[in-house]
Amino acid sequence: MNRNLKKGLMSSFQAPPPTDRERFLKQLRYPKITYWEFLLAQLAYIRKCIWIAFALIVFLGWVIAFRLSSFQYWSGDGLRIWSISAILPFLAMMTITEIYRSSAYIMAELEASCRFSLLQIVMARISIFGAANFIVLILLLIFINQISAYSLLQTILYTIMPYLFVCTACLWLLNRFHGSDGIYACAAAAGFVSVSSILCEGLVTVLYTDVYLNSWLTLFAICLVAIGFQMHKFVKKLEEKQWNWNLTE
Repeated sequence: MNRNLKKGLMSSFQAPPPTDRERFLKQLRYPKITYWEFLLAQLAYIRKCIWIAFALIVFLGWVIAFRLSSFQYWSGDGLRIWSISAILPFLAMMTITEIYRSSAYIMAELEASCRFSLLQIVMARISIFGAANFIVLILLLIFINQISAYSLLQTILYTIMPYLFVCTACLWLLNRFHGSDGIYACAAAAGFVSVSSILCEGLVTVLYTDVYLNSWLTLFAICLVAIGFQMHKFVKKLEEKQWNWNLTE
């Protein structure tokens, strides 16, 4: 077709620019939702078994702290702290993998087509699980602090370090593995840390001393920095995915 004829057809049948579009969109009736309503709505998409597992972890912590102290094997404060810290890797694993579940089961494209972007959905779930994890950890620390002869700082460090280590390991693995492989790798990492904690219970009396307190603080700081770095990479990958999908639309 002649180039001039093409230009003539385009100019003749080109749709006029929209007028008064903003007023029309404001008057258009469509379901509206605030961000807080969206945040609460995300609770419905989190599996009930996750909340049951969180409650079970709290219950096990209560049992270890208060109901097993009458047995000679469980009478030591260090052993009870070590036992509770051994179950916390599974709390970290469930949290990270549930946040990652959309990508693992190829649902990210569907969620990205919603009014809220995939990044906003993931950040909402991170906020929800962050609050839930904070409550669980605080309850466990309250249980342990009531029966422990250690200082509050020592109790926090000894209890939370396996949790932070698994958080770091899971984020590192999910940044390198895709789909369900990442979830299986996280489960293996949580199991390895938990079993290692149980097998090394003989070192409790050695490691839970003031001599190693600076080493615990150093590991705590390293884990926090590593979690922040891996989380930044995780969020950046989500932004890149969203950008790629926008280019293909």
